[in-house]
Amino acid sequence: MPGRMLPLFFLFALIFWQPACTQNPAPKTELSGKIALREGWRPMLYLVKPNFYTQLIASYEGAVVDSATLAEDGSFQFRDLGWLHEKGIYLLFIQPEGSRYRNEIADPLPAENYVCLVLAPGCTTRVQGNAWELTHSYQLTEAHPESLQLLQLRDARLPLFQEFERQSPPSDSTEEWSDHVNTESQQKTNAALFAFLDTAQASLPVFAALRLCAPINDFRDQPEFYLAVLDRLRTRAAGHPWVEQLATYLNPSRLPVLKGALMPDFALPTPAGDTLSLKDLRSRLLLVDFWASWCAPCRREMKETIRPLYDQYHDQGFNVLGVSIDRSREAWEAAIRKDGAIWPNVSDLLGDLSPVRQSLKFEYIPSNYLLDAEGRLLARNVHGADLQEFVSTYMQKH
Repeated sequence: MPGRMLPLFFLFALIFWQPACTQNPAPKTELSGKIALREGWRPMLYLVKPNFYTQLIASYEGAVVDSATLAEDGSFQFRDLGWLHEKGIYLLFIQPEGSRYRNEIADPLPAENYVCLVLAPGCTTRVQGNAWELTHSYQLTEAHPESLQLLQLRDARLPLFQEFERQSPPSDSTEEWSDHVNTESQQKTNAALFAFLDTAQASLPVFAALRLCAPINDFRDQPEFYLAVLDRLRTRAAGHPWVEQLATYLNPSRLPVLKGALMPDFALPTPAGDTLSLKDLRSRLLLVDFWASWCAPCRREMKETIRPLYDQYHDQGFNVLGVSIDRSREAWEAAIRKDGAIWPNVSDLLGDLSPVRQSLKFEYIPSNYLLDAEGRLLARNVHGADLQEFVSTYMQKH
């Protein structure tokens, strides 16, 4: 009733009652572990936050936001991560004594010296590894689930690490390691990274995988695949600034012709001095092969793969257009004769400066394009046994 006095104990309850979530302190954010040291390594860890997409997994980029000293036994703990208020991706660096930087990725591959982590408020992360091969050796005993996905990316690169290990025994000096990487090892790594990108749900590990696939932000080899990844990121990470930063590198102006699109026409001189255009060679299936006389893999593919396919399927509508990026007419014509390249050949003899090469935006040779009867792109850069299978299957079905 109005004016009725409340019991004294009830007044005390109103004054001192608080919601249960505020009675218990928020979980502490922890980053600790043990990094084995040996001579030549600085006993200090640096936590680096990439602020832009291109700063992720890159030397000299990102802001150093915290540091921790390693004890004599290699143990460490970041004392106060209270500044961390939202989930983010970070790099944990250790540096050799000779380095002038805190966020430099050591080279070559076996010496890489960082751990890529997802940190979040209230999350405990514990890292173990060896300073002299930190990226290759680290393990996580506790971590955010997305940090465990980043560990999968490290494991995807194991063929590359193993290739280096086969070349040279471990050493205190990284100078004894060769920079050569076996093509098969690179292909296995790329396949594993692509498989990860094809299935990963969390956006931060996807950004990391993209940086490993294209460290110089060149997405020309598999543009359709990368565009599909970008579309998924626009849905799952809407509003994240890195999405549109990534999109600038996947702008159509930076990419080659996409599958299903018409191949841009071009016209170039033949050895006889005539001019031949791409549209003049419309075929049931046309292979446009970019090569050069000085390119051993190009010459080998012409003799071992393209010539047998031409002999077998030319009468059924398979044709080849050889486009050389040579500068020497003599070397170009001699290679055509020696390798039995009896299909149409053209070149402006401008080498890397050829406008056709620049317009198609490919970097390496051999580079090829398979076109249907309308001149639409079916596939690009299919080589060896894969090219044999593609041509055979297409000619049987179309």
